[in-house]
Amino acid sequence: MRKTGMVMVNYNDSENVKKMVHMLENYSIIDKIVIVDNASTDDSLKKIKLLENDRVIVLESNHNGGYGAGINIGAKYLNELYDNPNIIISNTDIILYGESDLKELLNTLDDETAVVGPVIREHEGYNCGWKIPTPWQDILLSMPYIYKKFKKKLEYSREQIGTSTIEVDAVSGSFFIIRGSILEQVGYFDENIFLYYEENVLSKKLQNIGKKVKINGKVEIFHNHSITIDKVHTSVQKYKNLKSSQYYFQMKYNHAGLLNRMIMRILFGIGAIGLNIRNHK
Repeated sequence: MRKTGMVMVNYNDSENVKKMVHMLENYSIIDKIVIVDNASTDDSLKKIKLLENDRVIVLESNHNGGYGAGINIGAKYLNELYDNPNIIISNTDIILYGESDLKELLNTLDDETAVVGPVIREHEGYNCGWKIPTPWQDILLSMPYIYKKFKKKLEYSREQIGTSTIEVDAVSGSFFIIRGSILEQVGYFDENIFLYYEENVLSKKLQNIGKKVKINGKVEIFHNHSITIDKVHTSVQKYKNLKSSQYYFQMKYNHAGLLNRMIMRILFGIGAIGLNIRNHK
């Protein structure tokens, strides 16, 4: 029987990590919980080390290389420990409603399906996956007053999915399951991205090898969205991370042309100036 492990990244967020581990302690379907400390600057590492047992291990990164880099440490550990395990990628502020949901998601994985995610309930609604934006679409997503309306056109709605399992371009990186061998095959997460757009990059890599990404509408989880990020990043830092990742993705993986890249950089600069002005009022 295939082994199943979970990877979560900690950065100054020991309280949420402890809640996650306690929530999962009776989930027999999970063979190993791997917590990667991404060079926390508080006493998180000391606190989460106390959680270690036969099923829980804490790995230390010597620097904070971003979310994807932290996940890679844990995923590589599981791939070395087990033969082609199921790897659950999870944020630390996720709430699951039962072990049966994990079993349902695992049953969705098949030879053609590399990634399966649940419907994610967030404070502002539902995250049901999305269509990967082209360079021009990403430009529209960078424009004030336009992006919110246009963003909805790229997103799958809760009503569309219902209780079906459907193929999507990308699922939220806050929680999904992937086969360990496939993650290794595509070279893991791209560590040139510190934060944001990891899902689009991974999905592009999976498309290139003919693998599918799916959402299972029978399963819902709750994501206490941005609690972890808001603790350690200012709005300006988050914006810069987002736009840097957006530009990198469109340049490397969607092969954006020179004009696309120029417009993205201009909008990036205008947005950063506007955000700084608002923050100093």
